[in-house]
Amino acid sequence: MAEVERLELRIEELSEAIKRSRRLRLAGRASALIGPVLLAGFALGLLNYTPARMVVALALAIGGVVLMGSSRSSTEELERALKEAEADRIAAIDALELVQVGERNSLRGR
Repeated sequence: MAEVERLELRIEELSEAIKRSRRLRLAGRASALIGPVLLAGFALGLLNYTPARMVVALALAIGGVVLMGSSRSSTEELERALKEAEADRIAAIDALELVQVGERNSLRGR
């Protein structure tokens, strides 16, 4: 029974980590989109150009792509670990050979 509880905690931790990773991926997507939009704004003269703003736009574009890719890999790895933990939990529960209350009463009549 302790093994099932341990696996339940692991599944919960992995689920939370997957949620965080997905949020980071979303932030990466936003950054990867905002950076090039800023660069286009500078090129078209729609935004006031300063070297600091250019650096920020480049950092957003490059950092967003990196964060998005890294988060995707992390999310996929966490999802694999979650599936494995869920399979282990099912196997641990099956190993307990639990009997439903109605089944126990019907077995006595035999």
